[in-house]
Amino acid sequence: MSFLRIGALTLRIVRQFLRDPRTLALVFLVPILVMTLLNLVLNNQTSTVALAVVLPTANDQATTLFNQNLQQVLSQQQDTVHVSYIAASAADSTIDNGDAAGVLIFPADFASQLQQGHGASESVTLKLDGSNPGAAKALTTAVTALLQNLTQHSAPGSQSASAPAASGPTLTVNSEYLPAASKDYTQTDSLAPLFVGLFAFFFIFLLTSVSFLRERSRGTIERLLISPLSRGELVLGYVLGFTIFAVVQSLLILLYVIFVLRVHYAGNLGLIFLITLALTVGSVNLGIFLSTFARNELQVIQFIPLVLVPQALLGGLFWSVSSLPVVLKQLAYVLPLTWANFALKDVMLKGKGLDTIWPDLLVLVGFAALMVVLAAFTIRRESA
Repeated sequence: MSFLRIGALTLRIVRQFLRDPRTLALVFLVPILVMTLLNLVLNNQTSTVALAVVLPTANDQATTLFNQNLQQVLSQQQDTVHVSYIAASAADSTIDNGDAAGVLIFPADFASQLQQGHGASESVTLKLDGSNPGAAKALTTAVTALLQNLTQHSAPGSQSASAPAASGPTLTVNSEYLPAASKDYTQTDSLAPLFVGLFAFFFIFLLTSVSFLRERSRGTIERLLISPLSRGELVLGYVLGFTIFAVVQSLLILLYVIFVLRVHYAGNLGLIFLITLALTVGSVNLGIFLSTFARNELQVIQFIPLVLVPQALLGGLFWSVSSLPVVLKQLAYVLPLTWANFALKDVMLKGKGLDTIWPDLLVLVGFAALMVVLAAFTIRRESA
């Protein structure tokens, strides 16, 4: 065994890495970038669930005292529930816009009925966002605890809504889900739109970038230049060729999720496919464009942490975009997967139509168009 030869081989490998700045960045800079993103996101996450409350609105002393008592009880649960107060007319829109996971609605004369003891049981309405089963379950538990606390402070015939009593009326909750069909949604149903977008984007990007790199490295583009193909035909041929596989893959993922995994969906299936298609067309051309900056397949793989990891962390897959720090939230809004997730969730879970999700779709189409232009420029430069 010659240590001199071993040392020479080791030195050659070290020099090879030192001559490859992409590999050095992957080894040293990308882990720091990913850990920084994780630190910023995790340190700004809370375990609270957003709850909007519609207070009783009757103009009497009992309602005033009850509202004061209710707000005091809610303030004691700020560690688990983030409370806001809204008008009854804004209940559905608050859930629909994602501003709260649920809305607790008290009848206008609830306080006076509770104080006078009209019936052994009084009811309130809890509207829940069924597209987020985890938050809906947590909110149901929190509201149940809240009402139990209220019954200890509200008894029939008491002179004050804040006066304690040995026993009080029974407060029941009438739960309603928006949309109504979302009552049966599981956690898989809630995450399915996000994974459909992620898988469609990731695998097509990887397939296109590696395949186009092979076309370049094998000299295929140069050989095609001596054929009757014009440069415009060459560009369209490559783009459409890779796009066909993107379309087939998107359709396969979507059909498998819906008809084999039996994931619930509330909206139009064709619109879901249109959103996925717009995302994958952008992914195809992004792969063609970025493959220009790679010399081998290893360098293509090095783009994955830079292209995919930020989108997975910031695009709403693990954490809500609205809960991100301001800087990361602005970054999330320039990532195509964020808009695809918004649109897919709205259509699949909430049953929204094109009239609602068209801004999200427009962003995806704009991203795809930009990537087509960049990819076409890349192919023209390769053939120049």
